[in-house]
Amino acid sequence: MDALRWIQVAVGIGLVIFVHELGHFIAARWCKVRVECFSLGFGPRLFGWRRGSTLYQIAAVPLGGYVKMAGEENAGGPIQPDDLRAKSVGQRFFIFSGGVLMNVVFGLVVFPIVLFYGVPFSAPLIGEAVPGGPAWHARLLPGTRVLAVNGEPVISFMFIGNEVALGDRNEVRLTVLDPGATTPREVRLTPHYLEEHGFLSIEIVPGVDPELVLTVDAEGPAAKAGLKAGDRLVRVVGGVDGVSPTRQLAFALDDGRPLELEVENEGVRRRVTVEPASKVVEGTRIFGITAPRNWVSDLRANQDLAELGIAKDDRIVSIGGRPILRAGDLETALLVAEPGAICVVARQGRQLELKLPTLDRARSLALADDLALDHDRESTELVLSSGSPAADAGLRDGDRLVRLDDVEVGTWNALYEITKDAAKRNVPLRFTVDRPAADGGREFKTLSIAPGAWSPPYWGFDLRDDNYVYRAPSLVAALKTGFDSSWQSLVDAWRTLTRIARGDVSSKNIGGIIMISQVSYSFSSEGLAKLFFFLCMLSLNLAFLNVLPIPVLDGGHLFFLLVERVKGSPVSERIQGYSQIVGLVLIVSLMIYVTYNDLMRWVFKT
Repeated sequence: MDALRWIQVAVGIGLVIFVHELGHFIAARWCKVRVECFSLGFGPRLFGWRRGSTLYQIAAVPLGGYVKMAGEENAGGPIQPDDLRAKSVGQRFFIFSGGVLMNVVFGLVVFPIVLFYGVPFSAPLIGEAVPGGPAWHARLLPGTRVLAVNGEPVISFMFIGNEVALGDRNEVRLTVLDPGATTPREVRLTPHYLEEHGFLSIEIVPGVDPELVLTVDAEGPAAKAGLKAGDRLVRVVGGVDGVSPTRQLAFALDDGRPLELEVENEGVRRRVTVEPASKVVEGTRIFGITAPRNWVSDLRANQDLAELGIAKDDRIVSIGGRPILRAGDLETALLVAEPGAICVVARQGRQLELKLPTLDRARSLALADDLALDHDRESTELVLSSGSPAADAGLRDGDRLVRLDDVEVGTWNALYEITKDAAKRNVPLRFTVDRPAADGGREFKTLSIAPGAWSPPYWGFDLRDDNYVYRAPSLVAALKTGFDSSWQSLVDAWRTLTRIARGDVSSKNIGGIIMISQVSYSFSSEGLAKLFFFLCMLSLNLAFLNVLPIPVLDGGHLFFLLVERVKGSPVSERIQGYSQIVGLVLIVSLMIYVTYNDLMRWVFKT
């Protein structure tokens, strides 16, 4: 099946290139220019055939293609009637724009077809608002449907992020339909620029199937434990009571221990215990430690929070004696805390004891929702992964690291750099930690720990994505939507270029053939309609790229033809020659840069 998808990807990308070169070929033949070679790919010929005066070939390097026309290169000698140079400025302009025109025609024709047939998309629903982000501050709830962004209708979750990233840095206007509501409302947000990703975002994640239906790997641990495809998650047994099943599951998966799930299928409920399997990631070794998740990175207005006295940048050490180290610890501690329980926080180097107000279940969960907790990278407190080398060696959750070998460490970032380097070199480290002693005091413990293979728990199931099939209600609607989609793709290509120039989008988001292939592969897994939807966008982006006035590209030829029309004579061969060299250097540099971006994305992803 994977091989078939890659074949589909290769054929699809080849089709877009073929369409572009076919445009040049048809335009040249229309203007009675002799075509010497029609090539898909560059470099040595793999195979080909000759028909008439034209050689048709497939070349070894599948990164484009070309149409070689008689007289395109000034080789001296008399100009023949079927040479490119023998044609008028208007005819040459038509020939060089043929590829761009065909790419646009491809989008205009194929977009309506696939939209009429039906294209699968992720629903434009908010699954979760990332705590501390713009959507979280706006209190957008899970299940909120986004109808439009900055006045542009959205039919898929991916278009939300696209419109935000290419929109105004100062404001995003969302038209949303709240869960259970019948009337849309407008929400105005200020997006965040995410340095690690290089674009603007309102920080939301996509939703899952509202029915919480599970997808199950037939060969995975979940299937062996008795889970079946189509089972619906009811709750995580022993999970944080009162929060949604999706958050219960997220908390439990973060812990890494066996799961007991209550599921339902065809009205019958049952319990299934899933033991995770380990899938070793080759070439990656770890110690298995993380920072505690107790730093208050942000908070929202909440009367109980104000009464409690927690402030931004506090570290919540414990509530009612229960340490706050992992996702879900805060909710659990608040729900079981006695009235007047003590909340210990670390603030500016000292510990404070804050008295918890009397809270019912709803207020406890609301208080937790209004706190954005993140990993504390200013401390050296340790949280251990289940079954990790650090846990097996005897380290404990809450141990405070003092030294690594003979190097004193004072922050998590310093700790991380040393352990990352040691894991990469596969050398052990001596961990000296400060921990509570049996007599109530403190003790120091030194343990030698060797890094081990990274084997994250694998469960073999997941919540099904909230997908649907968008289908235009009529052929006329499909034609209109197809035209709108084609135009929007061209506008987005221009907006991307201008946002990169302005610094609102990082150039590291530009991708090359590797990224195109990966996205094509992902889309092909959702069916041919989704693959062709992407190929339409690719075709229109190729049209936009080629029309840019860069020598070597079609746009460079078109620019020189415009100059020739204005001045009444061709641009000198010397200027054209130098510009071709400059253009070639620019294109080769761009190809190297985007390939580097692709490789970096692949390396960090794996």
